[in-house]
Amino acid sequence: MGQKQINNNWAAGQGTGPKERRGGSQGLFAWWYALTAIAESAENSDPAKRDIIRKSRLLSVIVFFLLIIFVGFIPACLMLPNPFVLVADVSMLVICMVALMLNRAGKFSISGVLLVLSFEGALVMVIFTTIPLDGPSIQQYELFVFGELLAVSLLNARSVYLVAAFNSAIIIISLVFQPHTPMLDQDLQTQFWPMLVRPVAVQLLVAGVTYLWVSGAISYLARAIRAEIAATAAQREAEEQRKTAERERQRLQVSIEEIVKNHANRMNQHVITKIPLEQYDPVLWPLIGVFNSMQNRLQHAGQTQRELEVLKQAILASAEKVHQSQQLTLTQTDLDLLLIAQGTGPRSASPH
Repeated sequence: MGQKQINNNWAAGQGTGPKERRGGSQGLFAWWYALTAIAESAENSDPAKRDIIRKSRLLSVIVFFLLIIFVGFIPACLMLPNPFVLVADVSMLVICMVALMLNRAGKFSISGVLLVLSFEGALVMVIFTTIPLDGPSIQQYELFVFGELLAVSLLNARSVYLVAAFNSAIIIISLVFQPHTPMLDQDLQTQFWPMLVRPVAVQLLVAGVTYLWVSGAISYLARAIRAEIAATAAQREAEEQRKTAERERQRLQVSIEEIVKNHANRMNQHVITKIPLEQYDPVLWPLIGVFNSMQNRLQHAGQTQRELEVLKQAILASAEKVHQSQQLTLTQTDLDLLLIAQGTGPRSASPH
């Protein structure tokens, strides 16, 4: 699967809600998550909050299987000569329940530390109380691997190296200084280094492999979360810009309707006035300029109309006097130019 397909799958997954993303193991453990993990709701859409929920659920699942293991190991504890094995097993059951309560309360970090320290402490107690140490008992060294898995899964990934170093030191101290059975002493005399190197090498190998795997997964998840956060921020910004543009459009629409309404009212009332620019947004000034230009033309047209009406009345009056053979008088209009030119008006008078 290519990187493009991975990104498409990731983007498709982000478009679903919390309930829609439940499936597979999440659906199987839904009842367990409801009891032991941080509750998920529709409001938990923030990527960082979802990562916290993911870690809480991971701890919940791990403890679920630990409980099964510890409960199933109780019959075997009764068959072992070391009574502290049963004490350690039952103690881990109690600690697992406490860890689940802390996890449910949102303190999954404290819960993870408690599990790792408790498991390491219980195993150390079992090893050092197994006296004398025999061949089958040294197989318990391999159980330290579970402590590393808990550390790399529930704590910082680098903590697995600290746990591996601690486990290796316990193995060395136990194998060198703890009392042994005669048979184990005989084996150590001939195979000391193989018997020491093998469990220590297992600790270091598991620590290295699990660290690389977990750190790579965490790095990829962190990049995915950052990408989702950036996409969410961009989406929110685009939505805000859209809302801002919509508010601006509505505001301009109201202003335009107000300008048109005022212009229509003034036209109906035969009132010629200019629309003040400063009362409106600069983006509307070209439109206001068109209305003001129309107002100026209407004003000139009205003045011309009045002059035409006066001229018309003067022509009618002069024509009436001509029919009645009366002396024409100046009309204070452009008709006076014609009367003077024809000599029918008072020559002493000058046109207006």
